Amino acid sequence: MKLMLAGLLLLAATVPVFADEPLDYKTAYAKAQQGDKPLLVLVTATWCPPCQSMKATTIPQLLRQDAFKDFHYATVDLDEEAELAQKLIGNRGVPQLIVFEKVEGKWQKRYMAGYQTVANVEKFILNPVVVRTADAAAEGIGTTEKK
Repeated sequence: MKLMLAGLLLLAATVPVFADEPLDYKTAYAKAQQGDKPLLVLVTATWCPPCQSMKATTIPQLLRQDAFKDFHYATVDLDEEAELAQKLIGNRGVPQLIVFEKVEGKWQKRYMAGYQTVANVEKFILNPVVVRTADAAAEGIGTTEKK
């Protein structure tokens, strides 16, 4: 019995536990609105092979590296939350990684679409200069309100 308990404890110690597991969008959005961290959203779909590959390889590696520690991280599935996902990505495809952050008091949106490597995501979240930006308020993005 003690041996079995010791084995279970050892197994539990080797299973990765990620502090930055994704939140639901509404929770992550509310936390970002409080102002302590930007919002990072991954929009995916169950039928999308690049999405599933990114969720199985890239994202877990980034979580193990604690790369999302400075963000409120959420995932949105296009199939489960179609209206919200469409509002977030517009007419662009999935997977899409989006950062909403306050710049000079206004929410700004940065995004990158398509399958991404760990290195590409790290560059994206650490170096906002190299990506396209858009005024999130002008696009009606970054809110949970329905139009």
